[in-house]
Amino acid sequence: MRTFWMILYYGFARHLPKSTVPIIGAIAKALRRCCAKHLFAQCGERLNLEQGAYFGNGSKISVGYKVSIGKNFCSHNRIITMKDHIMMGEDVLFQGGGHSYDNPDELIGASSNYPDSPLEIETDVWIGARAIVLPGCKRIGAHSIIGAGAVVTKDVPDYSIVGGNPAKVIRMRK
Repeated sequence: MRTFWMILYYGFARHLPKSTVPIIGAIAKALRRCCAKHLFAQCGERLNLEQGAYFGNGSKISVGYKVSIGKNFCSHNRIITMKDHIMMGEDVLFQGGGHSYDNPDELIGASSNYPDSPLEIETDVWIGARAIVLPGCKRIGAHSIIGAGAVVTKDVPDYSIVGGNPAKVIRMRK
């Protein structure tokens, strides 16, 4: 059955218009949500999975209540837990493990992959468009904002606004 839902999602539902398109958008949103409920490890109510999102087979992703995953979202080699009330802009990338480069005598492309890296996103988080979250970040704190285009290399504290490359705390919300 899992294969059926993956074919339905990647072959059809992923390519349907955004949820904001009149009439057909609501149907596309419902179909993508239905696929996610069968593919994700856990899928809360009111998930909005936008057009073009890529998440592998989805078995390592858990989402809570009222999570919105933006257009062209992409996750590579991440174990992701998203709690409740999360918003994402378009083109967000969660990059997971890569290749080892410790041995200069070994070709980087031939080196072994790092294992999947877990990422926990706490409640009430807003991730701006084209933000990149690298494997060094294991936790995005509650009530935080990640600015558009930020490159997040380490954990984000609760109630913080981060931005830049590499992302730094710009200010605290509390």
